[in-house]
Amino acid sequence: MKSLFKIFCFPIIIFTLTCNLSAQGYVCAVGGGSENYNSWSDAPYNWIVQKADSGKIIILGTGSATTWLPNYFMSLGADTAYNKTIGSIAAADLQETYDELITAKAIFIRGGDQWNYIRFWKGTKTDSALNYIFQNGGVIAGTSAGLAVLGDVDFSARFGTVYPDEALLNPFNNYMQFEDNFLNLVPDVLFDSHFIERARHGRLVAMLYNRYFATGRSLIGIGVDDRTAFCVSPDGVGEVMGSGAVSIFTIDDETDLQQISAGDYTIEKMKCDQLTNGWKYDLNNRQIAFIPASAKEVDTLREWEFPLTDFWITGSDNISQHLQTSFSNFIANVNPDKFVIISHPGFSTQLNTLISFLNQGSANYEVVYLNNSMLNDPAISQTIGDATNFVFAGDSLNILSSLNDTATLIGGMFNQKTLVDKTPVFFFGKSGKIAGQYYTDNLYTDVYAAYRGKMTNNAGLNLFGDFIFEPMLYDASDMYENKMSSVLWGMMKNRSRFGVYLHGNAMSVFKSSQKIVKGYGSLPPVYIDASLTTYVDSSTFVASGGVGPRQAVAMNNLRYSITTWDGYAYLIEEGKFDYGTSVNDDGSSIIKDFVLYQNYPNPFNPVTKISWQSSAGSWQSLKLFDILGNELAKLIDEYRPAGRHEIEFNSQQITNNKQISSGVYFYRLTAGNHSETKSMILMK
Repeated sequence: MKSLFKIFCFPIIIFTLTCNLSAQGYVCAVGGGSENYNSWSDAPYNWIVQKADSGKIIILGTGSATTWLPNYFMSLGADTAYNKTIGSIAAADLQETYDELITAKAIFIRGGDQWNYIRFWKGTKTDSALNYIFQNGGVIAGTSAGLAVLGDVDFSARFGTVYPDEALLNPFNNYMQFEDNFLNLVPDVLFDSHFIERARHGRLVAMLYNRYFATGRSLIGIGVDDRTAFCVSPDGVGEVMGSGAVSIFTIDDETDLQQISAGDYTIEKMKCDQLTNGWKYDLNNRQIAFIPASAKEVDTLREWEFPLTDFWITGSDNISQHLQTSFSNFIANVNPDKFVIISHPGFSTQLNTLISFLNQGSANYEVVYLNNSMLNDPAISQTIGDATNFVFAGDSLNILSSLNDTATLIGGMFNQKTLVDKTPVFFFGKSGKIAGQYYTDNLYTDVYAAYRGKMTNNAGLNLFGDFIFEPMLYDASDMYENKMSSVLWGMMKNRSRFGVYLHGNAMSVFKSSQKIVKGYGSLPPVYIDASLTTYVDSSTFVASGGVGPRQAVAMNNLRYSITTWDGYAYLIEEGKFDYGTSVNDDGSSIIKDFVLYQNYPNPFNPVTKISWQSSAGSWQSLKLFDILGNELAKLIDEYRPAGRHEIEFNSQQITNNKQISSGVYFYRLTAGNHSETKSMILMK
């Protein structure tokens, strides 16, 4: 009897497991965008019809709809398809609603407002009916807001949407509202739609950070581009279909999330597998399941390229926005004997604020309005040769990047000054894009440039060969797709390892000898590391009016890093932040008991921030001194625990009613047996 049990138990267990697996249904998450015959939508919507055995499809929403979508589903082979409106809790909880819905083989949830779906349908017979269909092998699909409710955790939009810059500024802002008890179809997944056209990468990263510290869950964040779908089978494997990409973010052993403190936080190495049509992903094992033949291998052993001179980049073209912060930081850290400003004809008006600022400081400067006729001008070449630093401003990147031609007099001289003599460079806004060996252009006039394959890959100055950059990420929402695609497509196209997005008053400072970059500003830089990417691919979909395929790309094992802490050093080769270490000139790291960071902004007027980090709790004091060593103020004198600390210093509010004028001052931190001093400049 015992042996008979052994013989028959195994197949019974297998049969039971098989039944459980087949009872699991199908999910198709569509990122939004208009469907059309003989276009991107045919593949995913046909998948829905096939998995529904060509049966009845009911299209749900909370408002009225046209018959276009039902007719489209029936053209793909559905036996019946029709719209149904469920716009109240009462309608959602009717027994007749339940009885009607469970006759469907597939439910498709339209776009609209996901909060309406949650508040009207959650806990009702509609909720039960959708789960019944799914558990019995049916299909639950949705587009846009319909996609948003297909996960295990949903962004509810209870108080309205949250924009990516808002999410990055504060991952716990009041708009970050979530629902974890509605439908719960795909375990541990949070979906986001309209992904690249609304530049939602930073938003989804912030959402995963929020859920990790609010609930302890390491969710899978899946961002689906418009006109793109991610279709998941009962085995947990999803396939990408359509014109764009699906970006799958996960928290793994390489990821380091630092809990928010005094409003500042750090996200290091959050993994992203960005996939295009035909790629498959195993959600159960959190890994790519299939790579199509269209993908190309990447040589991970290719030679590293690092910054060849120190340079500064900023998040906007607004020169006046950066003069008292980013540009003053540049002045304080370079030889100011001779500024050479490089721009182009047509940009002189925008330069007036910069010239006025330099005149106020009696700076020695010269402006070169670059054009092709002067590339072999000996006088201009001499001006380039006399520079102790360079400042770039302008938006005609093809003109500014003509300095990469070393066969010309001024191109050769610029190459000598920057790559050999290591003369530092400051870039305002878009001009910083040319710092790389290549940059993405032709994306600022046509809002559909990336969608229609119109962006171009152009040669830059090669100050940092492995670098692609895009500023002003969140200016002009109709340009979001172009700007977000600019870096990702450029990295794929050139196999570049390092991408940076900046916005507004943000600044990143690259240090050549140390192979680091430091970020500053209100909105944090977004760093993307592709050093471990082994395969790349791209969309083959050509839109109406397109000159080439949509410039959406696949890249596996990308790593996103973000910190709002000003002055944190990001180690480019290691792809991580420098927590409590200093960096030698040879690039090696030294663990320190505490670190006093450079104040920011510097120079300042009247407010600046001073931050530091200590490895152990101790009594700490921070004092301000004038250039003669006289103590002016005691900024703190108290016990502080281990960790990162920051204070805001207002020169108009120092103690003892002392008034301080423009000039150089020193601040000294004493923590236990350690002491460190740094200088700062007040410029009224």
